[in-house]
Amino acid sequence: METLGDDLVLLAIRPNGVIGAAAKLQYGLSGSELVRLAALRRVDIERGRIVVLDKAPAGDALLDEALASMYRSGQPPTAKAWVMRSRDELVRRYLERLAAAGTIRLERRKALGFIPVNGWTVIDAGRLAAARARLDAIAHGAGGVGMPEVALAGLATAIGLPPLIYPGFGGSAARRRITLVARGSGSAAEMTEAVSTVAAGKPDEATRAATDAAVRAAADASVQASIDAATLAAVSAATDAAHHAAHHATDGGGHAGGHH
Repeated sequence: METLGDDLVLLAIRPNGVIGAAAKLQYGLSGSELVRLAALRRVDIERGRIVVLDKAPAGDALLDEALASMYRSGQPPTAKAWVMRSRDELVRRYLERLAAAGTIRLERRKALGFIPVNGWTVIDAGRLAAARARLDAIAHGAGGVGMPEVALAGLATAIGLPPLIYPGFGGSAARRRITLVARGSGSAAEMTEAVSTVAAGKPDEATRAATDAAVRAAADASVQASIDAATLAAVSAATDAAHHAAHHATDGGGHAGGHH
């Protein structure tokens, strides 16, 4: 679970160095932070709101900042509102952290042979292979499905990674499997009921069940919030692109008219 955010970033880096699903990735990363904090029992989800259980640092700078932002305001934020916050710097910070760890490297490239652009190269092939193996295990049904798999499948689906990684007709079965895992792992209510069932006389099992229930609730809330946020981002990007195209068309039309 601790690699969830980094896995999403690594899986989003395309072979040409471009960040796939770039407009949506920040929401997936926010969702991953919420899920990880729930797994660490720092937060829980109650009636759709994030409740901080433990303010102690988690030992991860980005995760600690996320946790602090959850209890700064007076009223506990809803999971949806928290994940949907605009955090334009978040993807950059994850990329910079992976670069500092020697996992990826920033390189200057040329698009269309002459336009300078930034691209990312994965230099730790083993680290990328591990992230891909986790998603492949979900996509091909090669392993059991627990909360880490549900979170990865759900957040990857929310930000649109499966079509990039498993494209075309050949990837349809893999995409379908990831969607099923993201949707069909049991509800938070069912897991909460399981907590009550094992609570009597089995404290270790009760603790594990409580953590699973919190992660399930966080995963549900994070995935739904990520989907909503990703949809808004996509609509906004499409709108901006349409306006940009219309502006250029208008400029082009006016310029052409001047030659008549």
